[in-house]
Amino acid sequence: MARTPHSVGDILDSLEELAEENDEISVRQVMGAFGTRTFGPAIIVPALLEITPIGAVPGVPSVLAVVIILVALQKLAGRRSLWLPGIIANRCVSGEKLRTSAEKLRPLARFMDRHFHRRLKAMTRAPFSQIAAGIVVLLCLTVPFLEVLPFASSVPMLAIAGFGVAVLARDGMLMLVALAASFVALGLGFDYWDGGISDTEQTDGMVTEETFDAAKQKAAEAGDTVRDASEKAGDTVREAGEKAADAVQSD
Repeated sequence: MARTPHSVGDILDSLEELAEENDEISVRQVMGAFGTRTFGPAIIVPALLEITPIGAVPGVPSVLAVVIILVALQKLAGRRSLWLPGIIANRCVSGEKLRTSAEKLRPLARFMDRHFHRRLKAMTRAPFSQIAAGIVVLLCLTVPFLEVLPFASSVPMLAIAGFGVAVLARDGMLMLVALAASFVALGLGFDYWDGGISDTEQTDGMVTEETFDAAKQKAAEAGDTVRDASEKAGDTVREAGEKAADAVQSD
């Protein structure tokens, strides 16, 4: 049964309940646990999962980034309910992995719930929330390129989680911190695209032409998925509008 969470701890409670009740959990089930109108958890959950063992699986960070992009774009468009294409919504993870990931996030959740609370609430409302959604999209676009470096994609994901928690807790101060962190993450993504990171001693031999091409391919695939999903969402909205118009005319 869907319930609206009021803290990061509430989100993890729902994830653990899903893990106990199911051997395999789909993205659709995770989103449904919080209700289709709850955009905050839909951003927080994939962002936090990326920094757990689930995010260590090759390709998973990019998939999670696509989910977040779709959520953020719908937030920007002003949709009142969340929609995900079947190719994303039907992706599954084992209940055991989800439970383990939720347990590992408990200390971080306790820290967030203890320190983040209602401050500068105006910063968490429109138009600032829309601006944050736009920045979240940009951060997600860096993930496929940073994924080839160990833990590098966790930097934008932590910033994204910060934006989500800021909206959930109505904490404008955290919104500002997440904004600052996002500039660092965007800088890393741009530096990698420009070839700067591959020139450092720390990544010598790790970032090759092959990994760079693979990152570009992942980014292209993510873009195709987002474009197809956006077109489907547009068709759905248009059909709903036509049906509403026909209903008005028939009355």
